[in-house]
Amino acid sequence: MAELGRLTRSVGAAGVLAMTLAGGLTEAGIVKRFATDTPRALTGGRGKGVGVFADGSLRPVGTLDSVATFDEPLGLALAVLPDGTAYVGTGHPARIYRVRGRTRELIGDVAADQVTAMLVDPSGTLWAATAVPALLVRLPAGGKKLEEVSRLSEGNLWDLAWFRGSLIGAAGRPGRLVRLGAKGLERAADIPDAHARCLAPAGDSLLVGTSGKGLVLRWRGEGAPEVLADSTFTEIAALAVAPDGTAWAAALTGDPTMGKPAEKEPAGAEASVTVSEGAGPAPSAEKTPSTSEILRILPGGAVTTVHRFPKQIAGTLAWSERGTVIGTGLEGEVWQLVDGAAAQLDGVDAAQVVRIAGAGAWVLTQGPVRLWRRSEEPKGTFTSPPLDAGQPAHWGELAVRGDFPAQGACRIRFRSGATAEPGDEWNAWSANGPCDSARVGVPPARHLQWQVELSGAAVRVERVQVAYRQVNLEPEIKDFVVHEPGEVFLKVPPPSDRIVEVQHPDLSGIFTTLDDDAADRQVTLGKKYYRVGYQSLSWKAEDPNGDPLRFSVEVQEAGRDVWWPVRESLDTTTIALDTQALPDGIYRFRLVATDEPANPERPAAVSRISSLVTVDNTPPRLVVAREGGTWRITVEDALSAVTRVEWNRDADRWIPLVAEDGALGGRKGMFTLESAAGRHLLAVRAVDAHHNRAIVAVEEQP
Repeated sequence: MAELGRLTRSVGAAGVLAMTLAGGLTEAGIVKRFATDTPRALTGGRGKGVGVFADGSLRPVGTLDSVATFDEPLGLALAVLPDGTAYVGTGHPARIYRVRGRTRELIGDVAADQVTAMLVDPSGTLWAATAVPALLVRLPAGGKKLEEVSRLSEGNLWDLAWFRGSLIGAAGRPGRLVRLGAKGLERAADIPDAHARCLAPAGDSLLVGTSGKGLVLRWRGEGAPEVLADSTFTEIAALAVAPDGTAWAAALTGDPTMGKPAEKEPAGAEASVTVSEGAGPAPSAEKTPSTSEILRILPGGAVTTVHRFPKQIAGTLAWSERGTVIGTGLEGEVWQLVDGAAAQLDGVDAAQVVRIAGAGAWVLTQGPVRLWRRSEEPKGTFTSPPLDAGQPAHWGELAVRGDFPAQGACRIRFRSGATAEPGDEWNAWSANGPCDSARVGVPPARHLQWQVELSGAAVRVERVQVAYRQVNLEPEIKDFVVHEPGEVFLKVPPPSDRIVEVQHPDLSGIFTTLDDDAADRQVTLGKKYYRVGYQSLSWKAEDPNGDPLRFSVEVQEAGRDVWWPVRESLDTTTIALDTQALPDGIYRFRLVATDEPANPERPAAVSRISSLVTVDNTPPRLVVAREGGTWRITVEDALSAVTRVEWNRDADRWIPLVAEDGALGGRKGMFTLESAAGRHLLAVRAVDAHHNRAIVAVEEQP
């Protein structure tokens, strides 16, 4: 077969680069393509220093490098100045460090269990909040010594915000907002939950995330806050606000007094879903539990769940030009949420990302406590989510579109595998080659994954497109049914003048409507009728590749090797055959299904034979003889069971007869009927399983 594609190349840095098929596709079938060029198509991908942008492009943003490591077991607070100076707050014991470049400096110890939050106000003063006890300390701009400013008599401080020219603290338990005044921290508002957990200014309002019920509140600086959202999780761990006023909230199940989110899964939460703008709330059906969710809160107050993590615990948020940046555990990962689609931005060697600052340029982790900073050198890798061809497939033409200003700025490689999740059982990665000349070059398999390596500020990938063709698999015949003799199935009723009642004395069984005793079948077959001399076949078949199927039906007389064609090139799944064209006898039908319409060069076919079928178009032999005061009736059929023997006098109603041995259903039977006084016309009727009828009429005389 001809190659799937030819090498094409455009002039200039931005172009489409199409490669010839690796190894050639010899299987017939429809060529399809995976195109990854939107944030949603990249959902689930894993980056390391490569970001997904709103236009669906991939660009290097720099990898995270470790700049400082701390000995304390908890690191919960981070603040970064515009000049790149970072402050880190730890726990067990509570300390505050300053980090410049790769040099860390201990500013001082705090008389508390842990530093929970830090903030730099417009004057350059560093503020820090603690838990156990709840202290507020500060380091004045240019100062060298921490100063205790205020403390709460009960509860803990969990977050700080600068709002309307004042320092606001989130406190619990009891849950409340506090404001720094002339006499220290003062109660500003009570909240309807155990803890005020996190804060984020949003225009003229302050958003408050709570712990206990998992609420998002809006407070306008006075009075009681109003409820914007009630998450299915118990804690709103972080808030972030975009320049347009849209807010994002990270919800999980946890308790801030434990120092970390609980690992239990919330009741009623479902698996990872993505809901685009305008699609409404996330599905409420209970499925596989998730561990955390991201809420989107519009300036007008409308709230939707835009993403749920099946494993990751989302505990911190930040806003960047690419979208929302999310820090997670139980493994330290940084995710990005762009246009409602989530992809991993980075992974670090730590148990949990606890704080993100500087639009994702700074990351504080725990387990161990370590400060990371994004490298200024724009480079990194991005691994696509697994692409599922639906069936084993040959992978062919590659087309990469983007800007590649220098040789080696974009390199790509591939691997394939049979399982949904990539693992050791997948085939090895192919050679890493330039995006403008690489080949897919992987063994046939159902799943494919690609990985790009980008370096340079100007490089970007707009689209990666891979062609594939499924290995042509045989069709599958799921069911092949021979229906009862005489049954036919019609989508619309026959003409009304041909419909008669079952009990009609003369035409019973000829195109007669019956009660619906196979409603499930009639959904696809149509309404059931009877017509003498017909045999219906129906089947269910499907193609694993989704190809259209054609069917042929053949018949064979039992004991012979020859198959005779009955019907060919059928596109229906039922057929009613006039068996009067066959001599009486025992037969089998054979159904052949082929995908030839989609695969004319190398079609795949499969066949199945039916059970033995009796063709009987001959009425039973019926003998009626007088023996004294009774009539002796003998019925015998050569092939079929006798299903009904009836009599009537003088054209009255038909009355069933009972065989002498009490049984009916064999091919032979004896019956006795008392003779009546007077002169009458006696009619006896015998019907076999194929609705063939024999009628004998005799005259009764005294």
